[in-house]
Amino acid sequence: MEPSLLFYLSSSESENDERVVRKQLRGRSNPLALSDNAFIKRFRLSKEAFQYVLSKTNINCDDTKAVPAALQLAASLSLLASGNYQHTVDSDYLIGMCTVSKLTSNVLKEMETKLCPEFIKFQPNESSRCKEWFAEKYKIPGVVGCVDGTHIGLQKPIRDEHMYFNRKGYHSLNVMLICDHTCKILAINCQYGDAAHDS
Repeated sequence: MEPSLLFYLSSSESENDERVVRKQLRGRSNPLALSDNAFIKRFRLSKEAFQYVLSKTNINCDDTKAVPAALQLAASLSLLASGNYQHTVDSDYLIGMCTVSKLTSNVLKEMETKLCPEFIKFQPNESSRCKEWFAEKYKIPGVVGCVDGTHIGLQKPIRDEHMYFNRKGYHSLNVMLICDHTCKILAINCQYGDAAHDS
């Protein structure tokens, strides 16, 4: 047998073995089995808040339905809490999956439609407090919020890879955040790849 063919066959076998192992890990994973402190440290939510988010959202999509909703939420929260790359989340022993970018996108969209309207609001009395605070502290009148952007690193996407390649030489999302004077997040927009201009 040719060496290149042998290498191809052995690498495809190892990829299939890895998929089987990941599927077995997923089947046995239960992030809620962690202690309360370890759970909060890892996901930045209490178990009760995690259950609340899970109950309020309808996390499932055709492409990722093999992954239970609790694990989809756990993987997404783990990625957001760590500020790290997807690779560390998808190879995690607690989660064991390789579709992190797709499922995180679905989870964030679900959270945006179900939870954001309930918790993220511009309220007139809050806006006036924010204006007063900025005017008093920095002598800048009329400020109702602060806008900034950040890069969230990604693994190389399969489709439209060029849309996510940033000027720093890696793949990421270009995320915009708006917060008030107490650093409470009021709005998030993470729908653009990092090749998109900030404007």
